[in-house]
Amino acid sequence: MFSTPILLITFNRPDHTRRVLTEILRVEPQDLYVCQDGAREGNENDKIKCQEVRDVVKELTSAYKASHEHLKLYTLYQSKNLGCGPGPAAGITWFFENVEQGIVMEDDCLPSPTLIAFEAELLEKYKDDERISLITGTNALSRWRSYKYDYIFSKTGGMTMGSWASWRRAWKHFDWELKSWGNQLTKDKMLKIIGEKAYSEIAPLYDKIYANPPCDAWDYQWAYARALLDSYSIVSTVNQMSNIGFGEESTHTPNSNDRRGNMTIFKCHLPLRHHAFKVDILFDWEMYQRFDRKTKKGLGIKILLKLIDLVCRR
Repeated sequence: MFSTPILLITFNRPDHTRRVLTEILRVEPQDLYVCQDGAREGNENDKIKCQEVRDVVKELTSAYKASHEHLKLYTLYQSKNLGCGPGPAAGITWFFENVEQGIVMEDDCLPSPTLIAFEAELLEKYKDDERISLITGTNALSRWRSYKYDYIFSKTGGMTMGSWASWRRAWKHFDWELKSWGNQLTKDKMLKIIGEKAYSEIAPLYDKIYANPPCDAWDYQWAYARALLDSYSIVSTVNQMSNIGFGEESTHTPNSNDRRGNMTIFKCHLPLRHHAFKVDILFDWEMYQRFDRKTKKGLGIKILLKLIDLVCRR
């Protein structure tokens, strides 16, 4: 029996939900939370697909409970569509109102066989360490120092795409409308924490969210909350999550050829190889160069990246 609570965020993709929920049930969870945004007004296909998702959840959990009576299922099914920003945010808030710590999975997140155990072990180990606000099995670089560790500490390279884990103590700082961004003291604090270069790149986005709510995202606001906490992420040294949601059905990731989609997944060592807290600055630098840099990379940077890859991405 797996005691760490798990939240599954769903909407209108029954096939994706079936695949991911099947993997979740393999770990024999004790507490399973499922949230779903309501169908969009006037969208008949949404109504059909949203009901199909609920039918999948009922079918799989009922079959599972027939031989695993310990499962407790909690559902939050919205009657109206809140949107792809406030909908998931409301579900995650509901989850952390009921649990102190837990794992969040989206319906397009196909986990490695070790992902859930990875996140659960680290949730328990770092539950009282307020320097840490996020645990993720998503490693966009595929592998990073996996010959040495099972996870690293990162300031900026932690991704929430698909699956992540955290604590109520961190999520309580989530501010969907970024109300605090209207305070100059908050902006000064952010500038001090993340530095002038990162601030100049991210501030326009925060200005836009603050000035034009509602927003159709929640992960930017979650990153904002964690940045203001001056906190760190734990990142798996091997990628343990494959996002199967890239394609025409997706709101934000319609390109099925996007390199972040359908990534190869690996197993990590269990039990985990733990090590002392030290931020992997090189990992954060490479993540910035490959995914966040806005300007063209020069030849020197390209050569350096290849050399780093030879040493670290194995």
